[in-house]
Amino acid sequence: MSGNRIYYIGRKKRIDKGSILNKEELSEEKTDMKVLSIIWKIPDNRLKGFSNDTNGLVIVRDLCEYLGRKVESYLLLGKEYLPEMVLGNIHIVGSKDIAEKMVGKSHLDIMKAAFEKALVQLQPDIVHIHDYGDFCRSCMKICYKRQIPYVFTAHGFIDKKQEIAQSYNRTLEWQKEVYMTPNIHIVAVGKGLANKIIAEYSNLNCGQVRVIQNGTDFKPEIVESNLKSELGLQGRKLLICPGKILIRKNQMQIVRAFQMLPKSLRKNIGVLFCGNDRLEGALQKAIEDEGLGDSLKYVGILNSAEIKEYYSISDGFITASISEGLSIAALEALAYGLPLVMFSDLECAMDLDDKKVSCFAEKRTDQSLADAIEEWATREWDRNYILKYADNFSMERVAGEYLDCYNDILNRSTIS
Repeated sequence: MSGNRIYYIGRKKRIDKGSILNKEELSEEKTDMKVLSIIWKIPDNRLKGFSNDTNGLVIVRDLCEYLGRKVESYLLLGKEYLPEMVLGNIHIVGSKDIAEKMVGKSHLDIMKAAFEKALVQLQPDIVHIHDYGDFCRSCMKICYKRQIPYVFTAHGFIDKKQEIAQSYNRTLEWQKEVYMTPNIHIVAVGKGLANKIIAEYSNLNCGQVRVIQNGTDFKPEIVESNLKSELGLQGRKLLICPGKILIRKNQMQIVRAFQMLPKSLRKNIGVLFCGNDRLEGALQKAIEDEGLGDSLKYVGILNSAEIKEYYSISDGFITASISEGLSIAALEALAYGLPLVMFSDLECAMDLDDKKVSCFAEKRTDQSLADAIEEWATREWDRNYILKYADNFSMERVAGEYLDCYNDILNRSTIS
């Protein structure tokens, strides 16, 4: 075979690197590729059953949309039975018709049948499976059995050595099934995440795990309001902490760390917690028990419009998460020019390692986190630098890198 690399552009075309194509021809070829993406759920108020779902991966929805501007982008969602429809540049794969024909069958069996029907009807060039779960794992097994090219994106990872691992036994099982699959193609959404996966699964080599850092389509908007005064936080510098309230997100440690700050500093800063409360009020109780209600506020679940008002009054972003791929919330904060506070061993810290952007707590102690908060509060930050840094995380870049990934995988399949 010649040394020229083969680029797989369309469904049945192979084009040598040395070939000459005009722009019109290249554009036409690109639209031939079909990508079928698989995930359990996404947050989108255009879809019945998904509008109030804050747990879905917004990055998957945005990626499918941006892919659809270059290729044919299809998306099968496992959570609900949906009719076939088009959302922007995304073709939603229907499953409702299958469910009506398979009355009495399990939800998983129905969704597997919907996936197999999509494979037959669409004949996608590649299947893109996002995250763990029985549905996604079942689709992966079907692809493996049928020798259909596919790629798996890891959006997070639970280290079996972490204290929280005992609460994620099923996730650990899914991870093992995925990463022990022979010759699997894996994308990790951050460098630190990729390192953790490779460290735990020695059967994988660096060539099997590609890093494509997350991006965001979030459009920042400065909202003028009296919100700061309404919250009783006027005159204070504020940290925003978005995300579900749960053990893995570890918001409790922020409360403890805040209590360790000098009194003179505590009265001049505050923290805004927002997200679905999965701890049944435990965070609010901890804030009350420590007498920090004047400084720390839980403001509930915020929609995409409401959170912009809270970003607009914030001066920084904080997370104490135990495990995080590449936080979309952190990328949204960067889009507002906000500096970040987090632990240095968090997976996404490696992707956000810039002293002009981030403050890291070097140890997993309350005092170390308090020191990082104090550093954030007392430093001068260059907002324009952070805004420019945020440009690295555009969805255009993300979609382009995934298209390169698909072509690489298809090239290998074609050559072999």
